[in-house]
Amino acid sequence: MALDLFTPASIFNPSTTGFTIINSYSTKGRSNNTGSVPPDIIFPSSPLPTFTRCDLNIHHPTADPLRTFKEVEITTSSPYFDRATDLGFSLLNTPGVVTLFSMSLIGRPRVLNLGFACPLLTPYFTAWSDPLPSTGSDHIPILLRFEAPLFRAPPATPNWALTDWGSLESSLKATTSLLPPPLPTTRSLDIWYSTNPGRVTSQFAVHTPLKRVTYRSKPWWSELLSMLRKAYFLAIEKAKRDHWSSFLASATPQSVWTAKKLAVGSPTPHFPQLPGASTPPELNPALRNHFFPGQPARFRDTILLPFTECLPLSQDVVGRALAHCSPTSAPGPDMNPNSVWKRVHRVSSHLIQDLLAPLVTYGSHPLTLKRADGIVLDKLGKPSYDSPSSFPVIVLLQTFSKIIERIMHSRLSCVARATGLLNPHQCGSLAGLSASDAVTTLTHEVMTLQMAARKVSTLFLDRKGGFDNLNPSTLCGILRANGVNPYLVSWTKSFLTGRLCRLL
Repeated sequence: MALDLFTPASIFNPSTTGFTIINSYSTKGRSNNTGSVPPDIIFPSSPLPTFTRCDLNIHHPTADPLRTFKEVEITTSSPYFDRATDLGFSLLNTPGVVTLFSMSLIGRPRVLNLGFACPLLTPYFTAWSDPLPSTGSDHIPILLRFEAPLFRAPPATPNWALTDWGSLESSLKATTSLLPPPLPTTRSLDIWYSTNPGRVTSQFAVHTPLKRVTYRSKPWWSELLSMLRKAYFLAIEKAKRDHWSSFLASATPQSVWTAKKLAVGSPTPHFPQLPGASTPPELNPALRNHFFPGQPARFRDTILLPFTECLPLSQDVVGRALAHCSPTSAPGPDMNPNSVWKRVHRVSSHLIQDLLAPLVTYGSHPLTLKRADGIVLDKLGKPSYDSPSSFPVIVLLQTFSKIIERIMHSRLSCVARATGLLNPHQCGSLAGLSASDAVTTLTHEVMTLQMAARKVSTLFLDRKGGFDNLNPSTLCGILRANGVNPYLVSWTKSFLTGRLCRLL
């Protein structure tokens, strides 16, 4: 059942006067989907903010990361979660919180009642909780809250500075990884990987509190000021006024520009306003087609065979890769910084090795690690902001993916150097070579020609879109032709295909 609500006034923002609620239920879904509501009905491509509530009797690691899944359960639920991901629907449930308790006390608790919000509605979602009293049903009542963005706090993020590492370390030491399937396919290996990190990351959530963020939060605020807020509020305001008056009274011709800058404040970031595209539903395809042209490759579930000639993955190799990962780099969709994985490796060095070793052995990069967040920013000083090229996309990859990427990057670099795959003037992304070497080479060439009384000019080219338009099959063909180890070729192709980027 779908319910469309309309009002003459706006609901969430001035351009939105409608809202859709979709409710779907299916008794079939445990072994086959015959008779169930298809995914394209439950997750429509609608111009209105859409909330989908469903009980389809399906189970998926995204909603219940600690559960052990059967192959048939993943096969049944994946089309729905894949469709939701393709259209940008976000799961609103708190992962792992059960929503059904069997009345007979025989069946185990399950996560069945799922709530999804489309990209137009997700920004207004604030809370998912189950504080309501029982209704007598085996399904618990759930409270979801949506609010307009005015005076709304940013989403809560983990406060890693307050992580209870004492309790977390003992828990991590007792955690063991599940063995991968003996003859995996691309999908079953992804299912295995999707389940295993949840055994570790779920412990992060238990032992790490969320930051207390409100729309009044300031980076300079402290607990002491919170305790003395009432007493000192007027004193703080008076001190600010006195300081500002003193600053203006003693202003010089040089400092008057500083006063202007402080009074006016920083310029407001430009929001994309492209020709024919001003709202998020219109901007999304315009930016996506500009930065990521072409159609993504279709996912194919193939049987994976182990590569016996691949180099083993040791704990020392993982440690060296983690040492080169910046602890301050922005995390991607997983929200786990590199500093946390470094701490996990020091506490229980086998955990990360056990998770990455099968990916190397089978030359496969799981779909779970191919999801990224693309942050759309505005370039400063542009004369016009009516073109997508004025808004670069900064892609934030999952931090756990960067560990295996660094390991494979190191191995590919050694092979590429040994087989002559690199241009002799290549300086970037290679150990021992950097921009300083490129500058030294250029300076040497210029001085050599000048000493021979030649006129010298230098032309710099900015090649845009090279990586976005890379053909994985062509690259892998070049690698095979030059004798690169098959497991490296297989992993490279898997890494480059089937990727997803969510624009924010």
